[in-house]
Amino acid sequence: MIRRVLAYMSVAVVAMSCGSGNGTEQKDNAQQSKAVEWKLTTPDGSPERTVAIDTMDLRNPFVRFDRKSNCYYMVGDGGSMWSSKDMRVWNGPYDVLDIDTAVWYSRALSVVAPEIHKHNDRYYYLASFERNGEVVAGIDGSNITGRSCVALVADDITGPYRVIDKESELLEPAEVATHPTFFTDELNAGYMIYTHAGEQTGDGSFKIIRFTDDNGRRMGEAFEMFKASEIGWAQKTDNTQALHTVEAPYLFVTDGGEGGMLFTARKGDESTIGVAYTTNEFGHWLNGPWVAEQEPLVKGNVGGASLFTDYDGTRVMVFHKDTLLNGKHMSLPCFMKVDTELEKLKIKEYYNF
Repeated sequence: MIRRVLAYMSVAVVAMSCGSGNGTEQKDNAQQSKAVEWKLTTPDGSPERTVAIDTMDLRNPFVRFDRKSNCYYMVGDGGSMWSSKDMRVWNGPYDVLDIDTAVWYSRALSVVAPEIHKHNDRYYYLASFERNGEVVAGIDGSNITGRSCVALVADDITGPYRVIDKESELLEPAEVATHPTFFTDELNAGYMIYTHAGEQTGDGSFKIIRFTDDNGRRMGEAFEMFKASEIGWAQKTDNTQALHTVEAPYLFVTDGGEGGMLFTARKGDESTIGVAYTTNEFGHWLNGPWVAEQEPLVKGNVGGASLFTDYDGTRVMVFHKDTLLNGKHMSLPCFMKVDTELEKLKIKEYYNF
């Protein structure tokens, strides 16, 4: 199965049954003025599929375990959702987005690196959407496709995820921004961390913005956390020595109270997963300064790492690995147990399903 982008925007609403593939119906929530019937659907209307994890082709996988349904939910490039009881076999893909046609991203041709986070008893779907037909100047004078980060909200983990504020944007349209992630600090304030593309600046960076309480608007301007050139082992891309690129930030806190960030950067001719830690002992640790570890955490054409906790309470890192399987180029989801009990994240072993 060759990797393909599944960018489907539905006006249906989903009620998902974990691991069964059977849909149920529910009424639209009271916040909507007009009741809509939401049915379980696949993006292209075809029957749902059952896919073994070792044959799944999914880039930037993000997994969340839902204690209420005792089910794992996974999203990745394309924007669709998969469900599983055991992480061995997954059902889907399901369309969980219900985006108002008044906003530009209802017409996006691609959805990249989605994540789902819970905050104040609601679920937030963050992803980068392509700005169809919009181009901006790249660092080398070429035109690059516009992309920006979007946050959607739902009352249930399976959606429907809808627009929070039709009148405002989280970021400036001219900024090429990708790979958003969400973090809640010790005061329960919500933040979005994202990548400012190196193709636009020459030196990719991670930035952070503070959200309003409903996570639909930003408060103030974006703050730069650190740049690709500050990662000692990170190298410029092969095709041009003008670019320093990074992507896929994911924030976490160790049991020892240290703030950390997983990220993706290049070393040599391959994509790798790195980790950085904050050295700020007195102020708000999100502001840094941030210092990357001297070597990558995982090597071998990998990327898009994030963390989740499984049914038994084990901390797991999920990421994709680009590989050639049966003559086809694929991005396979990989799972590794990690230890965050001390001050730094440590990899223990591959996850045994």
